[in-house]
Amino acid sequence: MSNGIRTAHKEELEEIMKLIAKCVKVMQDGGSDQWDEHYPNKEVIGTDIERGTLYVYEDNHAIAGILVLDENQAEAYKTITWEQNQGPHLIMHRLAVHPEVQGKGIARQLIAFAEALALRNGYTSIRLDTYAKNTRALEIYPGLGYQLRGEISFPSRTANFPVFEKVLIATE
Repeated sequence: MSNGIRTAHKEELEEIMKLIAKCVKVMQDGGSDQWDEHYPNKEVIGTDIERGTLYVYEDNHAIAGILVLDENQAEAYKTITWEQNQGPHLIMHRLAVHPEVQGKGIARQLIAFAEALALRNGYTSIRLDTYAKNTRALEIYPGLGYQLRGEISFPSRTANFPVFEKVLIATE
C-alpha cells in the first residue's frame, strides 16, 4: 500500500519514534512543551503498537502520520461535562504528522478514519484533549464538528489541555 491508514507494526517503532522526535522539535521551536524527550516515549508507543491501537498514515512507503485510538480516558475527564454520557466513547491520543508533510490534509484524514472506525464499532462519541499552546489542533477540531467541553491540566505541563467531544450517535 503506498497511501492509506493501517495499524502499526512493531518493526516500525524506530521510524515512528523518529517522526515523533521531528514533531517534538517543531513543537518546541514553536514554544510548545506539549511533547518532549519523556513523552511520548518508546515504552508508550511500543505499548500502543502491541495493543493494536496505534494507526499510521502511510505515504509512499513512509510513515507520514500517527494516531492512537482506544477507550482510555484521563482521570481528569471525570471533571468534564460531556454532552454524550452514554458510551462507549472512543478516545483520540497522540495525533502527529511528519513536519515535512504537514498541511496536506493528513491529520484530517486520520481524524476522518477515527470517526468512521468509531461509527462502525458503535461508539457514541469521540473525545480528545489537546494542548492550549497547540494552535493548529485548536483550529482543526472545531472546524470538524468537535465541541469544546472544558479544560484539564497535567502537573508537568505549563498550559492547560482543552477537551473536545464530537457526538456521533444521539441517545436518549
